[in-house]
Amino acid sequence: MEIGLLIRYGKLVTGRETQAMELFQESTAYFQRRLSEGVITYFEPFFLKTSDLEEETGFFIIKGPAPEVFRLMDEEEYLRLMEKATVLVEHMRADILTVGEGIPAQFERSMKVHAELGI
Repeated sequence: MEIGLLIRYGKLVTGRETQAMELFQESTAYFQRRLSEGVITYFEPFFLKTSDLEEETGFFIIKGPAPEVFRLMDEEEYLRLMEKATVLVEHMRADILTVGEGIPAQFERSMKVHAELGI
């Protein structure tokens, strides 16, 4: 089953803007390489046009088989990129997503639990 990884970030840390922009390019190259190697099945960066741009400026969406995504999240290169991001951008966050066939499975599970609880 596939899962998603949502990596969100806010404004660039004042005085570290150039390094943050270089990190964006390095991170994009890393995920594109992992996509071309078949480790992940989808990668796309996004910038927000509307939002609280101090808190959320953009995000990456990554998808792939659950075991591969979890392995990727344990790779030294990924961990190093994430550590750099915590120093260079505000409001750094990474979240696991339910995607694809996991959506109806999660919905069905929720329906069963609600029925079981009489809700």
